[in-house]
Amino acid sequence: MMEWYIPITILPAVGMLILSTTGQMMALSNEIAGLLGVKCTPFQHEVSDLKIVQLNRLTRAAALLYVSAACFVLSGILGAILPENITIMLPNYVLVFGVILVLIALVLLMNYGFHAISIRKMQHKHNHEMREG
Repeated sequence: MMEWYIPITILPAVGMLILSTTGQMMALSNEIAGLLGVKCTPFQHEVSDLKIVQLNRLTRAAALLYVSAACFVLSGILGAILPENITIMLPNYVLVFGVILVLIALVLLMNYGFHAISIRKMQHKHNHEMREG
């Protein structure tokens, strides 16, 4: 049987991921607000559409991280209060579910990163073409 405190030791790492993701969400939201705060060109409108999709990715990742943190806490609490002779390994299942949620969130964050670079490349290319033209 797993020790009850093991899932709780994972919380600081998940907290750092949540903090980072929330910071990225705020920065992206401010960037979108700046783009939409004035009359947009068609290109700026396209970029803001892509950034809104990016904000959706970050929001889903943050939600998964929040739920995974809850799973880790619940797993630790269940591990501490349930008798050792219980045949159902509920704390372990909750822990594994939390780990799966973190992994899905990390995939979403990697996807966000790859798309963020693509959007920046598109903006760079457009800016370069505007200067030449």
